[in-house]
Amino acid sequence: MIKKTYITLALAAGILLSCDPMTEESPALRPNLTESDLSSRVTLTQTNAGQNLFSFSTNPALTVQISDQDGNILATGTEGSIVGIPPLTSLTVRAINQDASITSFTQEVTINEYVNVPAIYRQLFGPDYTSRTWVWDTEATDGVWGNGAYMNNTGPGWWIVQAADLNQQAIDKGYTEDTIEKGWIRFTLAGRTVETSRGETGTISWDLSAVVKEGWDIGTLSFSGTTPLLGIQPNAGNAKEYTYHILVTDDNHLRLCAPEAGAGEGGTAWFWNFKAKE
Repeated sequence: MIKKTYITLALAAGILLSCDPMTEESPALRPNLTESDLSSRVTLTQTNAGQNLFSFSTNPALTVQISDQDGNILATGTEGSIVGIPPLTSLTVRAINQDASITSFTQEVTINEYVNVPAIYRQLFGPDYTSRTWVWDTEATDGVWGNGAYMNNTGPGWWIVQAADLNQQAIDKGYTEDTIEKGWIRFTLAGRTVETSRGETGTISWDLSAVVKEGWDIGTLSFSGTTPLLGIQPNAGNAKEYTYHILVTDDNHLRLCAPEAGAGEGGTAWFWNFKAKE
């Protein structure tokens, strides 16, 4: 019921913003649509066979909402383009009726090649957009873990824990499965799940609009149910940390940062350096 309420509100907002009285009939004046009515009025076209790009149009004009199989809203309007995010298996078209009910239909799609996908998907889940395992970046020149200046350092800058010293830190803090040899975290796109070497599971989410400093980070990565390797705040009683800044890096390295409570620019923050497991 909650999801339906959100969809109804989103569709209603879309109608108010995009409805043109000269081209689109008022929802209050038309009878409820059937699934057949809706599918006959909406055309979905795959721009290139096998790719995740689509266009849609309606005739007569009708404001619709298009989402993927997981409910992610991809487009709203009377016509436009769609970029499907992986893994894409179907598109669902919805329209709101005059009694606030929803009519919808679903079209299965086949995707062999993804284009124009935000880089975060490739980085977190690998070039095939399925799953990726991360381990400590033992080749990082600034260590694998430690602290430094918030919004200034891009890795440990003050107290730098090198790979040779990480195991003792992990063991002392009760994270015996997070050592250099044992530690790993795996992100899987289906369900956006995360698994860890310590046997915990959870989910991840990201917010690329939450950039704290241009050129330093690209947004935040949040964990639920678990944390990354040694994901704690040592100066706060080793409290678990669930939200991290994603620092600017490349596709095969993942650098995370979490400030201590109340830290401003230049204040104390903790850093994690990971690399994709080969």
